[in-house]
Amino acid sequence: MFNYNEFEKWIDDVVGDGLPDETVAVNFNLYEESEDSTWAVQFICADTFDDEDEDWACDEIFSSDENMYIWTEDGDWEKALDTASSNIRMYLEKGRYATKLKKFEAVGVGFVDGDIDLVFVKN
Repeated sequence: MFNYNEFEKWIDDVVGDGLPDETVAVNFNLYEESEDSTWAVQFICADTFDDEDEDWACDEIFSSDENMYIWTEDGDWEKALDTASSNIRMYLEKGRYATKLKKFEAVGVGFVDGDIDLVFVKN
């Protein structure tokens, strides 16, 4: 089950250690860990952003690597994406480093082999 408080602590730990100065946008990469409804999210920084080309997230300059937030949830990939997206939006509203993340051009979320949903785009 997704636990927002644990997720918030995970983001705080990853972002609190500092991010590269060259960061332009960040993405939360989602993975299906196994067939038993286990999902994972990884944090990355990219040095490019193009809202017309989702490959910007491939220009990774930082990653939380194997330090991922993992949860179990019944449902398909769309349910997992919805859960992750809504919790990232919540973090961007009230999280400790929300202001820091919103200084970047965009914050995205999506499966590494799929589309990216932009949960925040700087005006």
